[in-house]
Amino acid sequence: MTIHLPNDLESSINAAVQSGYFASVDDAMTEAARLLLSQIQQRQASPLTIGKKPPLGSIGAMRDSADELDEIVAEAYRQRRTETWRELDL
Repeated sequence: MTIHLPNDLESSINAAVQSGYFASVDDAMTEAARLLLSQIQQRQASPLTIGKKPPLGSIGAMRDSADELDEIVAEAYRQRRTETWRELDL
């Protein structure tokens, strides 16, 4: 899979990798994708959306919605900071 991100978002992800938040860009994007899919699942389980079909192309629309992707990546960073099992005592 190949993804294309706006330059500012790509720079932010690379900076997070270089600062040690993620081991690699792949790890950062994996966590972002998991958060995205989790949010989609939560929306689908919400009483407000039960019985409603998601709009066609809703996943594909993410490529045109950089702000939402920024929020997803930011949430991934916040989640990672709360996962103390990732910290190593050296």
